[in-house]
Amino acid sequence: MKKIWECLLFILIFAATVSGQIDSSEVVLPIPNRPDIAVAEIATINVGVWAFAYFVLDGFWSQISYQSAVWNMRHGFEWDPNVFKTNFFDHPYHGNLYFNAARTNGMSFWESTPFVFGGSMMWELFMESEFPSYNDLVMTTLGGISVGEVMFRFSEQLLDDRARGSERVFRELGAALINPVGGFNRLIRGDMKQKRSFANHIRQPITGTLSVGGRGEWRGSDFDNIKTNPTVEMTLHYGSPLHMKDKRKPFDYFTFRFWTSKADTTRNMAITARALLLGKNFQTGVNDQVTHLVGLFQHHDYVNNQIVNFGGATIGSGLMSRFPLRSNLTLITAPHIGAVIIGGSNNEYATSSHGLNYNYSWGYKVRLDALLMHDTFGSLYFDYNYFFYNAIQGAQGTDRIDMLSLEYNVPIWENFGLGLEYIYYYRDAHYRDFADVQKSFNGLRLLVSYFY
Repeated sequence: MKKIWECLLFILIFAATVSGQIDSSEVVLPIPNRPDIAVAEIATINVGVWAFAYFVLDGFWSQISYQSAVWNMRHGFEWDPNVFKTNFFDHPYHGNLYFNAARTNGMSFWESTPFVFGGSMMWELFMESEFPSYNDLVMTTLGGISVGEVMFRFSEQLLDDRARGSERVFRELGAALINPVGGFNRLIRGDMKQKRSFANHIRQPITGTLSVGGRGEWRGSDFDNIKTNPTVEMTLHYGSPLHMKDKRKPFDYFTFRFWTSKADTTRNMAITARALLLGKNFQTGVNDQVTHLVGLFQHHDYVNNQIVNFGGATIGSGLMSRFPLRSNLTLITAPHIGAVIIGGSNNEYATSSHGLNYNYSWGYKVRLDALLMHDTFGSLYFDYNYFFYNAIQGAQGTDRIDMLSLEYNVPIWENFGLGLEYIYYYRDAHYRDFADVQKSFNGLRLLVSYFY
């Protein structure tokens, strides 16, 4: 039940963020650059998390000493056996706290990134009695940067220094829930009470859908055992990637898809996100009607359900394009290809007392999504992701995963519409020392959607 409420709170926070947006702007007063405070806050975060583990959870790994730090540095890094959710969901959130300790103390995106690495190194070497791990360092750093900038920008979207009274309280509280470190820094600087004649926060347009409905699922061709469950889905697009800009900034465009179903959200949840790191707009076609964005993107994936458990951090190139086909009809395409810096996927043949049931891997990812939009007849969205993982720890072998989503939404009344989505997963694993594994999963969702 706790996880259900956490999931609902997550959706409500982001819905409030969207409802609170105002006109696009990036005119803000600079925050004093205080790397010293950022370092102190990162150390405080680590000590606070350690103290909670030591005094409340009584975690064996929190039994640290001078000698444990020496052993950690002498032994070096290894691959840890923690559960999938811990390594690919919890660690990126932890890294987000480090990132925003720097970001909300005046550092830019790029200036904030070393602080995430430093905070993770401090934790791995000095705050655990377990040996430091490669996967924790990489996922906390890369995932923390990605989640951190998203949380920073969503909190900025909600804040408004012009607001007064209960509206101001709602905005400050909501932003602090999204970005706790940012909220703390606004409190100690006195920014929560500052009143100005302009918003003083980064603004970008946001579009997307929030959907609820039912999902039917079946495995392979087993149509006799179709299961149905309630589902919640959210798609969000931040920024205007295909509006011509002379200069692009990191994360001034990102897209985020989230869905969950059933009571146990850790077993039926998917998050796929991509964000622009570097990019440039250009135009082609007759009268420059076709607009493009080419750039370097960061992807973050987390899929945890009955058939497949996989995720990771990917860096790669992409090309987004908008084609005006005819009156009221537009096609947007976005092919991407990138290197999976670190990933994880199912492993049926090796487990540990900590719950490890997946391989650590590297590989590559290919993504193609396309959106066909009509003013009257709605939109058709195609999203295909291909992952190829090569195990670097665990049961040696390769893992291929196909993930397909095809969704049609039609408006019915004002901002509300009906949607139908087909989803498909296919996993083809080939092991060096064990039998191969092939699995497939199909799902059909009927959705009531709100467009914003």
